[in-house]
Amino acid sequence: MEQPYESQPYNELAEQVGLHNQNTQGNLLSNQSNQLQYQMEESEQNLAEAQLDCEQTLTKIYHLLKQDVLEPNKEGILEWRDIKDLKKRVLTEEGVEKIMQIMQSYINKETLLSNFDDKMIARRMLEFSLSLSAVLFMKYEIYFRTPTLDECQDILQNRIDEKIKRKKINLELMKREVNMERIKEEVLIEVEPRIEQEIQKIKQEQTKLNLREFEMIFTQLRALVEATHNRAWKGEERGSLRRHFNISEVIGGRPPMQEKKKWGLF
Repeated sequence: MEQPYESQPYNELAEQVGLHNQNTQGNLLSNQSNQLQYQMEESEQNLAEAQLDCEQTLTKIYHLLKQDVLEPNKEGILEWRDIKDLKKRVLTEEGVEKIMQIMQSYINKETLLSNFDDKMIARRMLEFSLSLSAVLFMKYEIYFRTPTLDECQDILQNRIDEKIKRKKINLELMKREVNMERIKEEVLIEVEPRIEQEIQKIKQEQTKLNLREFEMIFTQLRALVEATHNRAWKGEERGSLRRHFNISEVIGGRPPMQEKKKWGLF
């Protein structure tokens, strides 16, 4: 049966409204899909950057070389603080800068994205060990800290005080008269001809002590470089990134080649 004439505009209007709602819903779904895809891409980019970022490791190395200490602040958060007693520093500023320069050439994104087998890692670690040891010990006077003249004087003064104290104890044990002025004078007369020699000797002793600390510093640096190379064993680091991207592509329903071309990592 043919519909009345007056109902036809209403039907046309209903159809238009229905089409408009469909278009609106489609646009909304499309916008949500695009937003979700953008968030996933941004998340993947952040993950890649975090996984390949060596800045935190290098910062830690820098503070360790300067022998800074981790201490909690007022909020209880650990922060790096300068060492309080500078006399305990092992390396000079030049030494810290030189080691950091070397470490940056080994701990970086390029190394992580490399493809090393066992033999290549062993060879590179041997080259690193020999080169680092050679460059530091050939210029140890520059890279390792030596005590200042004032520091040597303080050490010598402490030794003189210890010697005076021992003489006092000896006299007391032997039940003899203790005259502190006389004891001090005797010790100073004994030390006076050798003051310059003693200061030079102290300087050499303290420098040797700093050199002995190098073994532990070297062990820590070698472990960090080796860990970086092990992450690149048979391309494992970039392989893990590829696997993550593939999983994200399956979840997001995107063509696999599109994301690989976008990142350009592989």
